[in-house]
Amino acid sequence: MSEVSPEVAPATLAGDAPPDPPAEWATADPRPAPTSAAGRLYAVVWRWHFYAGLITAPILWVITLTGALYVFRTELAAWRDRPLLVVEPQAGRLGYDALQEIAARALGADRFDAVAFTGEPDRSVAFVAEQGGGGDHGAEHRHRRVFLDPYTGEVLGSRIDEEDFFAAVLSLHRSLMMGTKGRVLGELATSWGLILLATGVFLWWPRGKSNVGVWAPRLRGKPYAVLRDWHAVAGAYLVPATAIAAGTGLFFSAVWGTGFNTTVQKAGHWAPAWFSDAPSAPPTPGAPPASLDRLVATVLEHIRPGDEATLALSPSPDVAHKAWLIRDDDKNTYRMVSVDRYSARAIEVVDAAELPLLYRVRLWAVSIHMGKIFGTPTKILALVASLALFGLSATGVWMWWVRRPRGRSGFPRRPPPRSLPRWGWAVLVAAGALMPVAGASMILVGALDLAGSTIRRRIG
Repeated sequence: MSEVSPEVAPATLAGDAPPDPPAEWATADPRPAPTSAAGRLYAVVWRWHFYAGLITAPILWVITLTGALYVFRTELAAWRDRPLLVVEPQAGRLGYDALQEIAARALGADRFDAVAFTGEPDRSVAFVAEQGGGGDHGAEHRHRRVFLDPYTGEVLGSRIDEEDFFAAVLSLHRSLMMGTKGRVLGELATSWGLILLATGVFLWWPRGKSNVGVWAPRLRGKPYAVLRDWHAVAGAYLVPATAIAAGTGLFFSAVWGTGFNTTVQKAGHWAPAWFSDAPSAPPTPGAPPASLDRLVATVLEHIRPGDEATLALSPSPDVAHKAWLIRDDDKNTYRMVSVDRYSARAIEVVDAAELPLLYRVRLWAVSIHMGKIFGTPTKILALVASLALFGLSATGVWMWWVRRPRGRSGFPRRPPPRSLPRWGWAVLVAAGALMPVAGASMILVGALDLAGSTIRRRIG
């Protein structure tokens, strides 16, 4: 986080706040490189911090800003969709079978994938039907959701789930709207974001200092110095929140997340009740399936205050329906209810708290990442962490841009050979092993750096 020249850093660690980075950071610097072990190590860490921050900045900006926006998706969507979600309670209420017929006429659908409802009397009922073809990832594959007033049967409106604003925000956040390639790029930026935080703490570390600019940022002085202080000091204080936000994001990633899921499965800690289909056979040949009214009534017996329920209607005559109950998108509040399609009885009820330990770790990570653990306070903390990561990245790029020497890149010089001690190599290897996408990029960068040095040596 600090932008201190390694040549002057050792001399200032015990004294005044470090001066502005001088022009000798340019690649054409004629001055000698730092010779002390501390100076050489500082130079290595600074160089990694600089390049990692510069290269990952555009991706980090997209991820952090969309993450900040998505934190309050529940509240924002409820405010935006109030005309679709809130109704005036009345004396009589239509049955779900009658509402399904109205929804079928409105959408021109012969079957529905799901019906969404709550236990609150002032909430609408929504039916979801697939429209178009092309398979799960086809361009025409869409799910239209129609909202009905359960008292009057009025069609309040409809929308396509995949075209919702927050669906686009989530797609940007998870995959940059680029599919698997985007997920890998996002994982690369997230992994290097964690490395940026670790190297930033190393560069900021007081090492006995207690002056201004270390524990408290300056409020007056050169604009660059003030900004640098806020970049370093605020970044150091916010490391716990930002590291948790970034680290839990890896559970969504293509490589790290898939590896964790595979480990959970191999350990026998997956959630088979959630992902397997419960059989549902008719009690007698030719028995009719239960009405939607009976199916919903069974789900309502297991609903909790504040739950939003989605009853997924199985298209197979031999498979039970499955309802998902959740509060405020917090995965730790999930309750799954399998409902027999013929008798309408609850076959199985499984809460998130009953799942195996490692799978619960996954749920905790997802909810922590989204700021859903303890309600509004943790949402605010998640928002602050997202904006802090954006601010750290943006101010780092800005400081390089305004301070780069005229006519030169301002990139840090290459440290002398053997500047990184053995324990530093061990840390580097461990980081690459724990975050394989970052590890692969380290190997690639190292190979390019070695090739460039070889070419320069032969030309020179």
